Amino acid sequence: LNPDDAARVQFHRLTARDGVKVPVWVTGAPAKGEPVKPTVVLVHGGPWVRGGYWEWERSAQFLASRGYLVVAPEFRGSDGYGRKLERAGWKQWGQSMQDDVTDALRFTVDKGWADPKRVCIAGASYGGYATLMGLAKDGDLFRCGVDWVGVSDILLLFDAHWSDTSDLFKRFGMSERIGDREKD
Repeated sequence: LNPDDAARVQFHRLTARDGVKVPVWVTGAPAKGEPVKPTVVLVHGGPWVRGGYWEWERSAQFLASRGYLVVAPEFRGSDGYGRKLERAGWKQWGQSMQDDVTDALRFTVDKGWADPKRVCIAGASYGGYATLMGLAKDGDLFRCGVDWVGVSDILLLFDAHWSDTSDLFKRFGMSERIGDREKD
């Protein structure tokens, strides 16, 4: 692969609707004067991991090579951007974490990079959950969604015996990060 053919990757910090600064990676933004692009909002899994780095990201580069703008939000709960942002995602599945994903799309639309009538949301694991939630919560913004191995039953996460999540984290950590099964 010729590195000169790779799409340009930009890192931004947008201000979410509640004032929280949210990092977002944008791959393939059009140059000034170029038309807006169809867009894929690519939501990372985890959710308590870092989604992007300053390195080659094959999915974003593949999509950009096909003419898409790729928006990869580091929604609250993501690791690597400070404890405050990471903790702000606790008990926020489908709520402010989801709003961050939508706000990242709106950020690129406002910049004139994304065509708001041609947007797909996609992701795996937690990203799959966010895809399904995006289609349910903001279906007017997304024309399609691609979910692979996405979480579709949050309560099952607490009971799954085949999971790579430790019993200790299922008992204590998940209640703190996702929510208490009875109280929340």
